[in-house]
Amino acid sequence: MRVLEKKFSEYFHTYYRPLCLHALHFMCNAEEAEDVVQETFVSLWDKREQIEMIKSVKSYLYTAVRNNCLTHIRDAKPSTQLDTLSPDMPLFSEEEQENRAKMEARIWKMIDELPERRREIFLMAKRDGMSYKEIATQTGLSIKTVENHVFRAMQTLRNKDIRAWLFFFA
Repeated sequence: MRVLEKKFSEYFHTYYRPLCLHALHFMCNAEEAEDVVQETFVSLWDKREQIEMIKSVKSYLYTAVRNNCLTHIRDAKPSTQLDTLSPDMPLFSEEEQENRAKMEARIWKMIDELPERRREIFLMAKRDGMSYKEIATQTGLSIKTVENHVFRAMQTLRNKDIRAWLFFFA
């Protein structure tokens, strides 16, 4: 039983943040995205005895998060009747859209300013959800070097704009 707990803990620490970013693309709300990811891990914990039968836990988690997001979106009760919305009426206020776009532009600008190799490794880890081991294999670097690149990228982004960093990574 202790081995299962250790494996589950490793999966949680490895995939929690990347899965939150993945869910954020669907949910457009950081709290809801985290709720979906937490529910997904609870579901995985409930099935912990069957973890060994899952070929790729990473693929399983990403698929489960996507499906759970879509289920949440489908089951959400709209606060406005859809037939009362005009096609030109935005789902978010202009101010919300503008703030979100500015925040996203800032974070991408900061990512673009990272040194090329660091940016490449950071995006493989955070955008693509690859493990450090997978990145090391693909790039020919050591796992420790990959960890160092991701750590330094996160440190740089946090130091440049803490609000943007918290919005996407905290």
